[in-house]
Order: sequence, then C-alpha cells, then structure tokens
Amino acid sequence: MTETSAILDLSAHLPVDTFQLQIRKPGTDTPIGWVIELAGPAHPQTIALNNESTRDAIDKEKAIEFAQVNGRKWKTEDETVADRRRQNVTKVCRRIIGWSPNPTFTIVSLEPIPFTLENAVDLFLRPQLGSFFVQVTDYLTSERAFTRPSSQT
Repeated sequence: MTETSAILDLSAHLPVDTFQLQIRKPGTDTPIGWVIELAGPAHPQTIALNNESTRDAIDKEKAIEFAQVNGRKWKTEDETVADRRRQNVTKVCRRIIGWSPNPTFTIVSLEPIPFTLENAVDLFLRPQLGSFFVQVTDYLTSERAFTRPSSQT
C-alpha cells in the first residue's frame, strides 16, 4: 500500500439523487403504471428530514437531562398508536417528491389525487393501501436503494 500514483475514482458508485419507483400489483412483479419519485440520501428533502429528526432527538435528550439535573422525573408525552403511525407515515412520505399519473382510488375519491404531502399521508395511512406503502418503505430501506444502474458504472 505504498503506491501513491494509483487513483481510484468512486464517483460512479455514489447514490443517485432521485429514483422513479414503479409500483407493482400486490403479490406480483407487474407494474401497474403508477410511478412514485423518491428523494435519495443527498437530496435536500432527505437532508432536511434527517436534520429535523436529529434536532428533535437532541432537544429531547436535553429536556431529559435538564429534568434529571433538577431532580424532576421525566414525563413522556402522551401519544396514541394513531399519532405514532401518522408520524412514521409522514416521515416516509416526506421522501416522496411526486407521483405520476395522479391515481384514483374509489375508497377516497373518483377524481385523480394529485401529489401533496397531505394527500400522500392520507392515502398511505389507509390499511387498504398498505401493500403500496410497503413497496415504498422496502425500497427506501433496501441495500440497493438509489444505486446507479450497472450501465452507468
């Protein structure tokens, strides 16, 4: 390892900024025509979300430490299962940049549903859309998420 003239450029292995996730028919590998664009790890939306989560954790740690230093008991916030689920779904939906085409779901509306964070959270909180939500979370947490296609390496 004393050779200093070798240059190893790993730029081609950096994650892409966004990914077009083809939503599949549940239980199959068949695309249904709905594409959800997701923000990669270096995308401004993801960075903002990560910074916010870290700030929240720091604030909570400070509050707990302050309570302990002052001899007070730390009282956790009252939170329902629904509150926690909404919080988790919202975090995932904040990684969505958009979708195309605007889907219709008769359980929600006969009109096409445009992408907004509020619409995404409302849809993905519905148990009937769980299989679509799982596809998004599975992609975001997969080892291969946002990797460049082989042809670009």
